[in-house]
Amino acid sequence: MKKLLFTLAAVFFLTCLHAQEDTEFYEENEPAQQAPFPIDFVMQFEPALYLNTESTLVSAPSPIVYPISIGFLWPDRSTFSIQPTLSFFMMQHLLYEDKALPAEIENRTTTTLSFMLNIPVVFSLFLDNSQFQFTAGPGILMRFGLLSPGVKEEDSGWSGSAGSDVEKINEYFWNDMRWFYVSAGGSWLYNLTPQLRAGPTINVYLPVGGLISDASPQAMIISAGIKICR
Repeated sequence: MKKLLFTLAAVFFLTCLHAQEDTEFYEENEPAQQAPFPIDFVMQFEPALYLNTESTLVSAPSPIVYPISIGFLWPDRSTFSIQPTLSFFMMQHLLYEDKALPAEIENRTTTTLSFMLNIPVVFSLFLDNSQFQFTAGPGILMRFGLLSPGVKEEDSGWSGSAGSDVEKINEYFWNDMRWFYVSAGGSWLYNLTPQLRAGPTINVYLPVGGLISDASPQAMIISAGIKICR
């Protein structure tokens, strides 16, 4: 995953250099044209901190995860728009006191497939060669814990066996609205070409369901990276 992110970052910076050379040519020879549909496709590469508020004596320190996000912005040139986005990342979890907690690889019970569906409203502030975007809206974190490779169902676990731990981990994810989040964020996008914009982005995903049911910000996600709109 780190090699993939390095490669994507290298492609991004090479694109920036090439775009700077071509921007003057585009402005003089090709007037900006409206896209046939008022939609921008969006990609985000943003390493994130997954907050773990439990003791590191029984679970892992707050891990860094590497979500890859795809979505679209509609309408693309409006002050107000919406941006449905789906992000994917993987983690490891264990069960302790009936809680699903981040685990280090040697103590893991599940490999957890995590999908964040985020549907924020976007406010855009347009400048000469760039724009600021501010986002806020609801999100759903869909997590599916699978028995990790090398772990057997009959291995010992907090609830009696690793197999029953997996069931309780998944119950924890879906009970008491722990899947419900609210997101907020901001981006600064540069006009690399008439059709391509890119720049830094930062986002915070607040576990509203967990705050209500557990009185804890456990599983809050804070991310920062690169956003590309095409």
